[in-house]
Amino acid sequence: MSQEKIKPVGEEQSDGNPSFSADQVGGVKQDMGKVALVISVLAVFLLVIFYYTVNSKVNEVSDQVGLIEETRAMVHEMDYRLDNGLEDVTLKVEQATQEVAAMDARIAELENLPGVVRNMVLGGMLEEMSQKADYVGTQVSPEQQERLKQAQELMRQVQQSIQEE
Repeated sequence: MSQEKIKPVGEEQSDGNPSFSADQVGGVKQDMGKVALVISVLAVFLLVIFYYTVNSKVNEVSDQVGLIEETRAMVHEMDYRLDNGLEDVTLKVEQATQEVAAMDARIAELENLPGVVRNMVLGGMLEEMSQKADYVGTQVSPEQQERLKQAQELMRQVQQSIQEE
């Protein structure tokens, strides 16, 4: 049994096993050739369909990438406009702040105005009284003139202190 039963392909078997005739083998080979031809045509057809499907998908992806690039460009443009707009707004806010500060200073001056006006009125009244005292001094005795001059000096001191306020 050590003898192996290996036979080369194509040799006829002589130990009683029926072998296929050459006509039978030739017919099977033709049928297998037809099947191989059909499979290869089907494979080419499927490859063509696959190619067009992939090509259309690549075109769609390309269109989407184009849209993304356009969107990116629009975002950059909007960002640039926004930055410039913010600079303009910041500049306008600074100008408005300066105007408000100037208005606050004017309002502070107006708030002090009643005191200034009151001091001016009082100073005018004291000046008027001093002038009337001068006139009266020309009409009275020298003793009374001396007292009027003391009163005028006091009025001038009060008038100076009012003007300093």
